[in-house]
Amino acid sequence: MMAGDACWEGLGAGGRDPDPASTPTWALTLTPAPTLASTPSLSLASESLQPLQDLTGDGGVRKEQLRPGTGQPVPPSASVAVKYSGYLGNWNKLFCSNGNSKYPRLMKLGKDITLWGLEIGLLSMTKGEAALFVLTPEYAYGQRGCPPSIPPNTTVLFKVEVLDFIDSEECDAFFELTYALSILGCSSSSKAEQSQINASKLLLFLNLSLTYLKLERADRALKYGELALEMDQGNAKALFRCGQACLYMKEYSKSRDFLARAQCIQPFNRDINNELKKLARYYKEYMEMEKEMCCQMFDPLNSYG
Repeated sequence: MMAGDACWEGLGAGGRDPDPASTPTWALTLTPAPTLASTPSLSLASESLQPLQDLTGDGGVRKEQLRPGTGQPVPPSASVAVKYSGYLGNWNKLFCSNGNSKYPRLMKLGKDITLWGLEIGLLSMTKGEAALFVLTPEYAYGQRGCPPSIPPNTTVLFKVEVLDFIDSEECDAFFELTYALSILGCSSSSKAEQSQINASKLLLFLNLSLTYLKLERADRALKYGELALEMDQGNAKALFRCGQACLYMKEYSKSRDFLARAQCIQPFNRDINNELKKLARYYKEYMEMEKEMCCQMFDPLNSYG
């Protein structure tokens, strides 16, 4: 996480100040405010607070939706990937932002994001939604503020965009897998131990590939499937995962190659055979669409013939 993410750390329920001992080191440094030229032009002004959606019933967290999202709202135990900017005053003093981060990392509600008002705001949002929030001190940094960037007893403003989120079960499993992978990256002097580590790494690569498929990150799923194949070229499950990932990315030729190799190893595997049928159906639809597009391109030329 970038420096500047301290704006996500604040008061917990009931307006209590966070325990300094429990605050991570990355949360103690705020990004210097950029020049005003970089501040986006937003329509919200102090006199427009009244029409905003009151999320808490006491005016503590108010929301203006900029763009609707899709799907279900963010669940309380989710981890979210968001872009955000925090402001003081009438949207004219930026005190923190991760807008320069191309791929913001996942942050878990209640752990990485503890600013009370922002948690409430995020729980009202869906994937792809963008919104503005106004947080009173009770739902932000309290009477003490966060010197020197945030004065005491200050109302803060946030612009937030939810890029994606995953539920707690999938997220926790994912982080456990990636942590295990870092441990298994260590080498061993013992041949028997190294063999055991390699077997565990193979299983881990397969599980990571499956996890990324569930998260609709086919490129990452393919990466870990191919890492599994580097360890075991004849692993039908790894070939199957790679075939699924390529099909998702519409790389039909590569998908067919992976799935055909998997079928040679396990010719009666129902999942592999069903995936090959799906591939054939998708490829047929793709070719028909291509044919129709070609006809539309050449029809005007034929009319002048």
